[in-house]
Amino acid sequence: MDISDRIRQKMTEHHLRAVDLTKMTGATKGSVSQWLNGISSPGGKYIIPLTKALQCDANWLFGGVSASRQTSSHPQHDTSFNPSFISKQVPIISHEQAETWRDFTDKASLKEQLEWEYAPAAISHQAFWLKVTGDSMVSPVGHSISEAHIILVDPCMQAQNGDLVVAKVSATKEVTFKKLIIDAGQTYLKPLNPNYRPIEVTNNCRVIGVVREARLKL
Repeated sequence: MDISDRIRQKMTEHHLRAVDLTKMTGATKGSVSQWLNGISSPGGKYIIPLTKALQCDANWLFGGVSASRQTSSHPQHDTSFNPSFISKQVPIISHEQAETWRDFTDKASLKEQLEWEYAPAAISHQAFWLKVTGDSMVSPVGHSISEAHIILVDPCMQAQNGDLVVAKVSATKEVTFKKLIIDAGQTYLKPLNPNYRPIEVTNNCRVIGVVREARLKL
């Protein structure tokens, strides 16, 4: 079950329609449609209104787990709707930086130079956001990820067949965002756009990280 499944589950429980979520969260119809279809996940500014609308815990909605709460005889502040509690800020880096990001040790020095975006707290400390370029992942059917999106990349995850990945092919100057396909002993980087040809993975190709999430960057 992913976040789109959990959103639909709570909508059913509380008899909510897509139009109700647009009114209650301030999101556009297109954004809500993408949440429900698993194309993108709600951005940071929608965390609080969405969890309130669905009457659920943000940790469960975004990560599938319930928030742990301390027990005390003293009143505690309610942190269930605090973005810093259920998520952390991750940098949006350039394609050039993505190639060597995992090995870069002085990330703190770039704090003021980079733009930051909220991400699930469970993501690794090496994770980063990357702006999508081009239309190779724009599909006429099913999932489609355009230049309006940013993608959350985790270099610490092991890529498996069917994962969306960011990879570096030696023949190109930049990293590329594609779907990893392993079939009959052959490995390919497959675009979602049928107008582009798959790239055969050889020793000159390196997977940089697995894409955990695509989010509209409004």
